[in-house]
Amino acid sequence: MKKIIPWLLLFAMPLQADDTVYLDQGWDHKTRQQLSFTSFGSRIIPYDWFMTLEQPGSTRLLRDNNNMRALGFITTVADDYNPDGLPVGVVRDRDRKNGDYVGLTCAACHTGQVSINGKRIRIDGGQALIDYTGFEQQILASLKSTVNDNEKFSRFSVAINERHNADKNIDSLTLTAQIKKRIAELEERFAVNATDVPYGHGRLDAFGQIFNAIAVEALAMPENTRMPNAPTSYPVLWDASHLNIVQWNASAPNKEPGPLFQNAITALAVYGTVSIHKDKTTYPSSIRISNLGDIQRDFYQLVAPKWPTELAGGFDQTKIAAGKKLYDQHCLECHTYVDPTHKKRKLRAVLTPYKEVGTDPLMVENFTQHKVKSGILEGEKAMVLFGDKLPAETSPLDLVTHAATGALLNQPWQTTKALFKEYRSNDDPPQQTVYNSYKARPINGVWASAPYLHNGSVPTIYDLLLPAAQRPVSFYVGNTELDLIKVGHQSHEAPNTSFFNTQLPGNSNAGHEYGTQLSEDERWALVEYVKSL
Repeated sequence: MKKIIPWLLLFAMPLQADDTVYLDQGWDHKTRQQLSFTSFGSRIIPYDWFMTLEQPGSTRLLRDNNNMRALGFITTVADDYNPDGLPVGVVRDRDRKNGDYVGLTCAACHTGQVSINGKRIRIDGGQALIDYTGFEQQILASLKSTVNDNEKFSRFSVAINERHNADKNIDSLTLTAQIKKRIAELEERFAVNATDVPYGHGRLDAFGQIFNAIAVEALAMPENTRMPNAPTSYPVLWDASHLNIVQWNASAPNKEPGPLFQNAITALAVYGTVSIHKDKTTYPSSIRISNLGDIQRDFYQLVAPKWPTELAGGFDQTKIAAGKKLYDQHCLECHTYVDPTHKKRKLRAVLTPYKEVGTDPLMVENFTQHKVKSGILEGEKAMVLFGDKLPAETSPLDLVTHAATGALLNQPWQTTKALFKEYRSNDDPPQQTVYNSYKARPINGVWASAPYLHNGSVPTIYDLLLPAAQRPVSFYVGNTELDLIKVGHQSHEAPNTSFFNTQLPGNSNAGHEYGTQLSEDERWALVEYVKSL
């Protein structure tokens, strides 16, 4: 009988009951769990490593629930869909040839949680508050401490081999070499994505990092590095599948095959792999294309969460009536109403030039103004098999789209199946050639998606209705406790929160000064109405 390492007894402890409150958002338990733990091809480190790595300077596991909660992940109990009791969105990518990997999926960044007097409320498709960079850096630090500490490495090595069959044991030299190789790869990735603007909890410059993943890493061209210094909040996903266009800067048409391309690109952004070679017609990748079809299809059923009156209190109907009139006057032109009972609803986003809305410009300017070298892709067709030839210098988006096309064409049957699974008839996207706008979407469920503006620079709805000069200059992000008055999260300093400084580049809380000249009574009436949407 194999020896059981004492800290592995953690997994033998009785599971606690799930006391989370789930709101009625159109998903049953099966759908929620499948979406939370279905891989789309993200591969960070081998799965066995993640399950056995210890935290730096400690014998506690990296994946310990207390540690993962500190990083903003939503922890949950084990069940048939999640046998190892992983946090929401942390998934096992099964690979018979190369061994299984741990990765992230949509749910990691697009599942929210709020708390009311300590009671946890799940927000499906909501805005996550994970510390993405902190998670990456902790994995790297754990790998380094394991390879540099003989006792820690010994425990790790024994645990890894406990998880393998006896005839597949890995010797110490081989395991050390594997760890050092991954350390070098991660250090290179982190160096490419180094930024002087901290992301903290709840934000990521996803565009900047995917542009670097393709233009720098996949093409082996370090000269293409661009600092990903315009982090944005993770957008909510209810109603997103019904919109005619998505992304904060309205850069992604949401009519097929647009959604499949968008989700394939997302998979590559979150530690997916793609192998690009000159004169190859398609590119092998780790993308689970068929799973993308399942994920997109199920998100189409999701609806916004309603204010939980049983826990958060009811509405002031007098304020609601006054607030609706103010909303129709000041907000409705951009933020339209949604009928969630209309299952095939078609929604249109309103685009406002970024200089007009006045919010932080960095995300848009990075997207529109950066150019990179095409390298080995120069002269290749933009969409691999068709389209204009790529020039010597082009936008990073052109290279990312080319790579995603090649990855989808590499699995034609899976791509065809995914398109059939997820196909829905959305309105045509707006005609635009320059992505110089920010997108305004319907704001139903906005109470559950703090902080606000595309870069998360305003902590509450009340603060957003103040003139920009009166909004908080700094606050803390990561506390899920709901501010029942101002509507948002509690933003005071607390353990496991991130300091947000609006004076840093990319973090401006300026702009969106619509309805900011209201009286105090009118402002509170509008807050009351908005939280009811």
